[in-house]
Amino acid sequence: MRQGVSQRMNSPTTSRRGYSPSPLRGGSRRLQAGLTLIELLVVMVMTALLASALGYAFTATLTVQRLQDERRAGRDRTDATEREITRLLQGARLADAPAPAAPGTGTPGTASGGTADVTTYFIGTNDRGAVTQGCSRLTFTTTAPGVPLASLSSTDPFEDQQRSQGPVGGLAEVSLGTDPVGDAGGRAGLFERLQRPGDGDPTQGGTESVLDPQVAAIGFQFWDGVEWLTTWDTASGPRRLPAAVEVTYTLRDDPDNTAHFFVVPLPASDVTAQNPAAPGGSP
Repeated sequence: MRQGVSQRMNSPTTSRRGYSPSPLRGGSRRLQAGLTLIELLVVMVMTALLASALGYAFTATLTVQRLQDERRAGRDRTDATEREITRLLQGARLADAPAPAAPGTGTPGTASGGTADVTTYFIGTNDRGAVTQGCSRLTFTTTAPGVPLASLSSTDPFEDQQRSQGPVGGLAEVSLGTDPVGDAGGRAGLFERLQRPGDGDPTQGGTESVLDPQVAAIGFQFWDGVEWLTTWDTASGPRRLPAAVEVTYTLRDDPDNTAHFFVVPLPASDVTAQNPAAPGGSP
């Protein structure tokens, strides 16, 4: 009996030595395949997140670069406007007609006492009433436009150049302001009116163009040797140029409405602190 039990216990059907672990090994292989898929999904998600972050960073860099380029272009345009206004103002000139002829000679006199040349002036007035930056329009005669390069290099007679190109050289009348003199055609900004030669009427004439479309407002003040004045008029006051002009302006695309300003000394002016435009500082 004991021998039979022993034989059954040693039978291959119940022996642990004959147990095959293949089902466990198969399960292990299935578990390993599942982990690999999860790892692949994690890598794909991380790659997508990284690509999204890199794309956002690239887009942000392009946006910043574009904004910087726009600001730089605006600053360059504003600098060009300031240089043009400075050039025009530094060429400001006034002239007087010759003194009356000496009695019985018919020859113009050379002593002082000549009448004022009404075709030259320096006038700062307000188109918009009182403004904090000074007067809103400045009209003056200047030599700044100069002679075109085409005329300097041309061999044509001066009269032919005048007929083909219009007046060349000499004094020109310039008017600066944000309110157009003529029909602006829907345009806005800082307008420049140019007439050469001047006709003695500082309110009209010539051709008008937009000098800078970004200028929203502009003002001019004048140094008379004692103080800054908001108006200047050589037609009704002494025929003297101010020592300097302060130009203040604001830009349309400036959210803070910051006031920019610069000062232009006038080389042709004889106004100084020791020799002001008039006692008390008024012209």
